[in-house]
Amino acid sequence: MPRAIGKASDIDSCGLTLSELQELWLGAHPTTGSHFRSGEELVAAWEAGRAVVMRLWGSHGRRPMAWWEFDAGDLKHPGYDRERSTLWRAGVLSESERTELEAEWRREFEHAHRPDFFISTGGEVLHGDAAVQAHLAWADVPIELAQRWAAARRRRGRHEAPSEEAAVAK
Repeated sequence: MPRAIGKASDIDSCGLTLSELQELWLGAHPTTGSHFRSGEELVAAWEAGRAVVMRLWGSHGRRPMAWWEFDAGDLKHPGYDRERSTLWRAGVLSESERTELEAEWRREFEHAHRPDFFISTGGEVLHGDAAVQAHLAWADVPIELAQRWAAARRRRGRHEAPSEEAAVAK
């Protein structure tokens, strides 16, 4: 009886080693350098491995370093801490990513507006507006969204977090 042979995974079939895929994700190693001998090899690797690399590491508002190098157009990588808001502002996220991030950011916004909210920076404890601003910066909440949500809170006259039932309904 013939044995069914499974199809190789996209990782195996893209023709790149795991180290090469990792370089497309994170960039060249700072001390050992690139696995690719030339820029042309790097471009060819990105073409061969783009689908795999994007599936593995191009989600949740993050993009691999090769995407920033070859597909980002005029966008420049802002660093890990500001990557998600940069991609959100540029309008390059999928609808599901945008929805996911906005929901996460809204939770962080509401969390920061709870009564008696504070945050420790390691050197000091912040309260009030300073704590809110520090938390929203840490969470990479786009200022545009924070301003919109703050204006809506003022219009409603609400200065406390929504009820648990309202939060669950969202």
